[in-house]
Amino acid sequence: MYNRILVPVDGSTHAERALEAAVTLIQSLKNAPALAVLHVNPSVSINEPPVGVDLGERIREEGEKILAPATEALTRSGIAYETFSKTGDPASVICQAAEEQHADLIIMGSRGIGLMSELLIGSVSHSVVQHAHCPVMIVR
Repeated sequence: MYNRILVPVDGSTHAERALEAAVTLIQSLKNAPALAVLHVNPSVSINEPPVGVDLGERIREEGEKILAPATEALTRSGIAYETFSKTGDPASVICQAAEEQHADLIIMGSRGIGLMSELLIGSVSHSVVQHAHCPVMIVR
């Protein structure tokens, strides 16, 4: 039924629940699909580069910090998985990654983390549902 599932994570409770739903689904299937976990670093537009700060390194570190709980939970579950990070508009990057990864299903949270998620409730998940090439499961 499914060969590859993509789960975008951002450190939010909704993303954590989406990952749990993916694990439950994978464990329930006879032929376990591959699992890809994605963290999207939003594009940052700055007029002046910060002095003495390696912005790329800081973004990479933040991505690793956000992926760490997911990798710990997946390691405990015994499910095979891979993680990766990309930078850009989250909805566009998720849809593009799903195509590149040949995902059959995207499982994602209904909302992200932070002030922007409060202002634009579900805008990323809504956009992914509208533009993804494969089915999308939204977890609350």
